[in-house]
Amino acid sequence: MNRAAEAIKEAERQLQQADGLDVSELNTRINHATAALESGNASQAVGLADGVVRTIKAEREAMDETRRALRQKKKLVKQFENRQDREVWEAKLSAITKAADDKQWTHAATLLSRLTSELDKTGKELDEVTELLDFVTEEWKILRNQLEAAMVKSDDKERANCEASVAKARDEVAAGNVDQCLAHLSTADDLMEKLRRRI
Repeated sequence: MNRAAEAIKEAERQLQQADGLDVSELNTRINHATAALESGNASQAVGLADGVVRTIKAEREAMDETRRALRQKKKLVKQFENRQDREVWEAKLSAITKAADDKQWTHAATLLSRLTSELDKTGKELDEVTELLDFVTEEWKILRNQLEAAMVKSDDKERANCEASVAKARDEVAAGNVDQCLAHLSTADDLMEKLRRRI
């Protein structure tokens, strides 16, 4: 019983210091713990009180993490501001901000973690596809000079289509569209192979 009383006292102390957290549900749990203690159910009182302390700790950590990230919001926005699908990312960021405004810190931190890992993943994919695009662009420059020497001029259909595919791939990578960029690079690769056979 003494252990239960101490646990409740500690939970109440933590609650008083829980600035920035939504404590309405936690207050209810403390009341239940007190009622359990009064009815002689010490183990239930301890369980409820310890649960409140754990929740406060988790919420506080989530709050600190989310606030820190939102203070550096510009860094997050920079990763998607020029992309075609930026509205999708903006909606995800808004959901984090709303959860933070509603003091749903654990939920906000979960959404934040998901957003940053998705941005990291797409960032890596973009880096890889940009590297591939640079390689194909260099290959195309060499081939274009060879085509000029072989009298395959810029109005040639296959050459024009290849030029367009490389340009479209560059546009897609700038917009953050990995799959579309890869599709154009694949088309360019096929056309370059055909053009090489004509030299």
